[in-house]
Amino acid sequence: MKSTLVAPALFIALAASQNITHDYVIAGAGTAGLLLAVVLSEDPDVSVMVLEAGTDGRDQMNITDPERRGTIQHTQYDWGLQSTLQPYLYANGTGGSQYVPRGKTIGGTSAMNWMIHNENSRVQLDIWESLLNLTGWNWTSMSTAFRQSETMYGPPVVEAASLPYNAEFHGGAGPICSIFQRSVWGLYSDYVQPSLVANGYEMPHDGNNGNANGPNFLPFAICPQDYTRSFAGSAYTVVQNRTNLHVVQNAHVSRIIWSSTQGNATASGLEYINLAADNATKQVHAREVVLSGGLVYSPQILELSGVGDPEILSAAGVETVISLPSVGTGLRDPPMTNYWPISFKLNETAVRAANLTGNEYIQNLIDLEPASKILDPADYAAASRWLNSTSHVPGVDDTQFAVFKYLWFAEQPLIEMAWQYQVANVTPYNLIPLSQGTVHINSSNPLHPPAIDPNYNAINVTINGTEVQWDMWFLAKASQHYVTQMATTQPFASLITGTTPDYRLPFNQWYQAIFEWTGSSQHLTGGNPMLPRAAGGVVDTELLVYGTSNVRVVDGSVFPYQPSAHPMGVTYALAMRAASIFQQLRGGGGLTMSVQVPRSNVSASATASFPANSRSATMLPL
Repeated sequence: MKSTLVAPALFIALAASQNITHDYVIAGAGTAGLLLAVVLSEDPDVSVMVLEAGTDGRDQMNITDPERRGTIQHTQYDWGLQSTLQPYLYANGTGGSQYVPRGKTIGGTSAMNWMIHNENSRVQLDIWESLLNLTGWNWTSMSTAFRQSETMYGPPVVEAASLPYNAEFHGGAGPICSIFQRSVWGLYSDYVQPSLVANGYEMPHDGNNGNANGPNFLPFAICPQDYTRSFAGSAYTVVQNRTNLHVVQNAHVSRIIWSSTQGNATASGLEYINLAADNATKQVHAREVVLSGGLVYSPQILELSGVGDPEILSAAGVETVISLPSVGTGLRDPPMTNYWPISFKLNETAVRAANLTGNEYIQNLIDLEPASKILDPADYAAASRWLNSTSHVPGVDDTQFAVFKYLWFAEQPLIEMAWQYQVANVTPYNLIPLSQGTVHINSSNPLHPPAIDPNYNAINVTINGTEVQWDMWFLAKASQHYVTQMATTQPFASLITGTTPDYRLPFNQWYQAIFEWTGSSQHLTGGNPMLPRAAGGVVDTELLVYGTSNVRVVDGSVFPYQPSAHPMGVTYALAMRAASIFQQLRGGGGLTMSVQVPRSNVSASATASFPANSRSATMLPL
C-alpha cells in the first residue's frame, strides 16, 4: 500500500508516534543506500526513509575538496574500525591489525575515498551470470547501470591525447559527476607509458569499454564546475527537499522488526538507537526493508536480527530466526603496499632536461594487468601448472577458486600498479586475493562493532615444490618483475638511478621488503554474497535475503567476488540496478528518467572546466 505524503511539520509529529509506514526504509545513507534512495524517491508516490548513524558533513572541506581526499579518516565522520589481529601480516607495530575506515556520515564511504570512478571488465561481470548462475547480472546490465549513475565530462582539449575517452561507454544524465583531471604529469605520458608499451603492455584506452586491462588514466568522481567531490551526499543535496524522502541522522540501526517468522520471515521495519537523544530506541515501519550498512554493518544487522549461523548467534546471545550460515562470510580485502610504496630514484639532471610538468590538478596512472603480462614467464608458467593441476584448495570455496582460475587464464586484471602523481612512486595491489575472511557479531549489543577478519595471506600453495603464501607470493613476484621492466626499459630508464627496494635484490629479500610494507587496501567487499543459497549465498538475484519475504541488501557486501575495479563505481552501478529491480516490484513505481540511459549522451560534447584554485571554490548551498 502506498504511503500518504504529509507536510514536513506533520511528518515530524507522526514520526514521533512511530506509526508511519513507508514504502522503503533503508539502513545506511552511504554509497549505495543514499543513491538508491535518491532514485527510488523520484516517484512522488513512493515514500523512502533512510536511517544514518552518522551526521551531516556535506559542508566540510575535507570531504568536498578533492585535494583533501581521505582526510576525514580518524574524525567524527569515520567509524574508525580495526580488524582483528592478522597473524600472516607483518606486525608493523600493530600485531597485524588493520585500520578499517568507513564513512559515518551522509554519503558514507563515498565521502572519504579517493574518488576513482571506473567499472569492471566485460569478462569479469559476465561470469556473474555464466559461472555463478546470477541471472540478469552481467556486463550489459551492470554497464548500463553504471552509465545511468554517471554524468561524464570529457577531458580538456589540451589533454585529450593522453586521456583516451569514448562517450559511448559513459553516462550523460546521472547523479554522479565524473571527470579526468586537468593535467597529465609528463613523467607518465612521455616516459612511463612508452616504456610500458615497449614491454608489451596495452596502449591507453577508455577502460570502461569492457577491457579494463592496461595503463590508463581513470576518471574521478568530481564536479568540474566548482571542483568538488561528487558523491552520494551531493546527489542527495540536489533532491533533499523532496517531501517523500527523509534522512534521519544519529540513527544507529539495531535490528530488523519481524511481523512474522513463519515460512519466509516478513519484516515490518527497523529498530534504531537515537544517538542524539540518550540512546533512546525507536522504530520505523515500511513495506520493504533494505540494508545498506556496508560490509561491516549489514552482516551485523542481519545477525542481531537472528539471521545467520546459529552457533555464532547463540554465542552472542541472539535467538535464531533464520538459519543462514553464510551471513558474514566471503569478506575480502586486496592486500597492497600501504605502509610504503615502491619508489624510483630520479636523476635530477635528466628530470630537469625532460621538463616534467603538470598543472594544478594532476591525473594519476592506474595500471591493471593480468598475470600473463606482469609475471616473469617462468613464474607465470609455474603458477599456471599449479592452477591446472588443482581443483580444490583448503580454505577456499570451490566456486571462488573456479572463478579465480577462469580470470587467470582469461587474462583478466589481477594486479594493480597505482602510480602516484607528482612523485615517481608506484603502489602494487593484489586485486583478487584467494584469502577470504569473515565479519561477525561477538555481542548482542548493537553499539559494539563486529569482529572484522579479512584473514590476509591465509592460503598456502606449492609452486615448483616450494610452499608459499599465495597472495603475498603473487604480489611480490609481480611487483619485482614490473619494477625491473620499468627500471631497464627506455625511455623511463634514462631518468632513474635505482629503486627502493632495489629491483636487483634476490627474490627472498625483495619478498621480505614487500611483505613488511603490505597491509589493507581499504577496498573491502563481501560478507553477504549474492550467490545461490546452496553455493553460500545470502541474497538472491533480486537482492532478497534468503528465508525472508521483504528484506534486501544493497551495498558492496553482496559482490560475489572481489571486483578488480575500484569498488565505488561498481557500487553505484549496484544501487542503480537495485532501483530498476525494486521499481518493478508490487507498488515499486515505474521507471523514471534517471534510471534510463539517455538516448543521446550529453557527455559526448561536454568537457571539464575548473576554477582557478580548488581552495577558493565555493560550496553549493545545502
